[in-house]
Formats: sequence, C-alpha cells, structure tokens
Amino acid sequence: MKKIFFLTLIPLYLFSEMVDIKADHFFADDIQKVVKFKGNAKIEQGANRFSASEILVYFNKKRKAKRYEAKGGVNFDITESGIHYRGRAERIVYSPNSSKYLFYGAVVLEDLTNQRKIEAETLSLDLKTGFADIKGSRKRPVHFIFEIEDRK
Repeated sequence: MKKIFFLTLIPLYLFSEMVDIKADHFFADDIQKVVKFKGNAKIEQGANRFSASEILVYFNKKRKAKRYEAKGGVNFDITESGIHYRGRAERIVYSPNSSKYLFYGAVVLEDLTNQRKIEAETLSLDLKTGFADIKGSRKRPVHFIFEIEDRK
C-alpha cells in the first residue's frame, strides 16, 4: 500500500484539519477537478476514518474540497457534534460546506453515544440542523433499535 501526501499539489481540507488518504492507486483529473484513490482506500481526518474500495475527492475552482465520496464496502467511524457513529454502507457522500452525509445501500449506522442503531437503504444526516431522513424499502424496511428508560 502506498501512502500519498499532496501537501503542495492539492490542499485536502475538512474543517481545516489535514486529511490523510492511502490507497493502492491514485488518479487525478485536473479538468474535472477530481482525484480518485482506488484499492484499499482509507481516509483519516482527525478522529474520523473511512475505508472503501474507492474514494473520490471533488474540488472547486479554488482547489478546496467540496465533496468526498467513498464507494464499495464502506466502513466508517465518525465523531461529529459530540456524537460517535460507526457503521457501514455501500456508498457515502460527504459535503463539508453543508456538513451533510448521505449514506446509500444496506446502511448500518450505530450511534455509540446514545446507544441507538439504524438499518436502512438510505440515510441523510445534516449535522448543522440535526435533521435525519431515513428510508427503507419493501425488502429492507427501516430498522431502529434504541433503549428507553422504564417509567416507575
């Protein structure tokens, strides 16, 4: 596995913390403003970690990351707004400017802070507003597991 650092070529920032991406293969398209990391791709930013078959980073004209996408057997460990999430999905899209995560395909998200677990087909999580939109399907309905206090 090759470790790739692009400190001078491409600034990879999420909330002004350094992003560390490792993969077997790297591809850059300067015209489309996208970089692709394929094969055993791993991304770390602070305490947040993702691993997937492929990670894509999309840039704006100022060379700032505007969207991250992880595809293919994605596993994640995220701590955002004081809440620790762990889980897996087939695809995750993250927009740092809007603080939105979109999870697609056989999503399993565990909220380790609040002892909750969600299984769904798609899940949208807006970290600025706290809004979540969770969808299931006929074959895979939304499954929400949580603990409540006994009223005594």
